[in-house]
Amino acid sequence: MSKKIIKANKLIGEITPPPSKSILHRYIIASSLANGVSKIENISYSDDIMATIEAMKKLGTNIEKKDNYLLIDGSKTFDKKYLNNNAEIDCNESGSTLRFLFPLSLVKKNKILFKGKGKLFKRPLSPYFENFDKYQINYSYINENKILLDGELKSGKYEIDGNISSQFITGLLFSLPLLNGNSKIIVKGKLESSSYIDITLNCLNKFGVNIINNSYREFIIEGNQTYKSGNYEVEADYSQVAFFLVANSIGSNIKINGLNPNSLQGDKKIIDFISQIDSWNKKEKLVLDGSETPDIISILSLKACISKKEIEIINIARLRIKESDRLKATVQELSKLGFDLIEREDSILINSRENFNKIINNSPVFLSSHLDHRIVMMIAIASTYYDGEIILDNLDCVKKSYPNFWEIFLLLGGKIYEYLG
Repeated sequence: MSKKIIKANKLIGEITPPPSKSILHRYIIASSLANGVSKIENISYSDDIMATIEAMKKLGTNIEKKDNYLLIDGSKTFDKKYLNNNAEIDCNESGSTLRFLFPLSLVKKNKILFKGKGKLFKRPLSPYFENFDKYQINYSYINENKILLDGELKSGKYEIDGNISSQFITGLLFSLPLLNGNSKIIVKGKLESSSYIDITLNCLNKFGVNIINNSYREFIIEGNQTYKSGNYEVEADYSQVAFFLVANSIGSNIKINGLNPNSLQGDKKIIDFISQIDSWNKKEKLVLDGSETPDIISILSLKACISKKEIEIINIARLRIKESDRLKATVQELSKLGFDLIEREDSILINSRENFNKIINNSPVFLSSHLDHRIVMMIAIASTYYDGEIILDNLDCVKKSYPNFWEIFLLLGGKIYEYLG
């Protein structure tokens, strides 16, 4: 397992953030369902995005990859020659690809194998299985990294737990409008990460599909709808730029171009979180609700640690079913840097008010990536504050979402050395 030494003082320079991975997944899928050619501009070929591109090809979509745009022709999607032909969809580690494509692959009768790696199939799929049982869709685990689906999605009523992942709802919102009858999605319990549903509905609307949203409690879907092709540019990704926004808030000087101030992305909340932490001047603990923004909790925790304030980030149990147990990983790695964090079942308590001075030292420290791209990027930003060397494994796992992250880190003044110990 290769290790590198990463070190930085302050990051200085100018960046253009990568395109929103969440939006790009959705544009690729919607374009693939349209009978015509769509052009999607501002592309980053992360591992997750490549998984979705290759998955749609397996369903018949013609996708041409260019340097910074895609040409997508959905006129052959679901063509008979692409169905029931022992096709395999490799989701790699992309939860979005898996959960979006599970129902979509069955819009017409199909038998198809999904495979992945890492912890992908340890992440919950039960909301789909419960509905598949209802509609006589067969599913079976071939091994811990492969699932075989056999059947056909049917219009009707689908009940989905709202507190596991909004991705289940998105998968059905893409699929059900293509069926002959009308359908309804009932959300059980509180819907978390509703901003991702907003992104889905906005995408569907752009591609000519209309959904009735009844206060996120139910979604009414008319059948026999038609996706319309179009040309769209993907906006910058707040999930990724959050790392550099936090870097700026703790001393770096990075000019960030191309952000959409009116974005529907929930992770835009990082701006408000930073402001709340910086302006908090009360003696009592500051409580931040992370339920809507799971992807920025690790980097938010770093900001909280450096704030010299007592902060608790609550409603984040879903971090335990990411690429790693990201709640535990965040606490473990920041604790190794000398910060005082307490891991709770559904929250992280940061006591940096009392212990922040422990961070100021020159000792080399070994940290773990936990094979999690967001843990790695959080550690990279932590290196701008930590005086000593950070020795880190598996730097390449950033390819899952931000392939050129380390290139940007170096351009901004960060350093990476071979660890020879």
